[in-house]
Amino acid sequence: MTEKENMKRRDFLKRTAPAAVLPLMLGGFSVKAFARSPFLDALAKSAVDTDRVLVLVQLMGGNDGLNTVIPLDQYSAYTNARSNIAIAEAQALKLTNATGLHPQMGPMHQMFGQGKLRLVQSVGYPSPNFSHFRSTDIWLTASDSEDETVATGWMGRYLDSEFPGYPTAYPNASMPDPLAIQIGSSLSTVLEGPAANMGMSFSNPASFYNIVKEGSGEAATGSRYGR
Repeated sequence: MTEKENMKRRDFLKRTAPAAVLPLMLGGFSVKAFARSPFLDALAKSAVDTDRVLVLVQLMGGNDGLNTVIPLDQYSAYTNARSNIAIAEAQALKLTNATGLHPQMGPMHQMFGQGKLRLVQSVGYPSPNFSHFRSTDIWLTASDSEDETVATGWMGRYLDSEFPGYPTAYPNASMPDPLAIQIGSSLSTVLEGPAANMGMSFSNPASFYNIVKEGSGEAATGSRYGR
């Protein structure tokens, strides 16, 4: 099967952003680092055999979560803890009586009002590890605790459970497209499955665009990642 034939459903790719993508369904697969929420319940009820995709934008740098999503219902405690950097309550872009966004996040505030954005809060694990590198491993693998070392990523395990036999049995008639795509020089741990990494990566976004538009690009390697 040629690279062009592997990309028959070009709409699948055209609707993705430069990030990792996978079918929008998490039902039946335990991601223990995720808190329960109506948003995740909706994910669990979605069907895997649709053209909907999940876009994961993986930001590896640090983020000031409390100044991104401001706890308006605990504003006194918030300002007591960070009096020198707290966002003024009047400047916060109110989402609900409990939360507001940083004043520079106007477009996201608008998306929230349109029902296109939801927030998942209180995501974590007991006794957080203060090492950036170890915390990243826990985040990408969704391990139960600081002491548990897991070699596979939560997304990779999910894809392995939904698409058994990968990569040997793929592509096929029911799934002619890549299970996951990532823009970057290498595939993230989050896509690592029990037997193989469940995605493919493009280091050059132009190559990704060529495949989407023309069904052509650089020849895939002979390794399991190029199948």
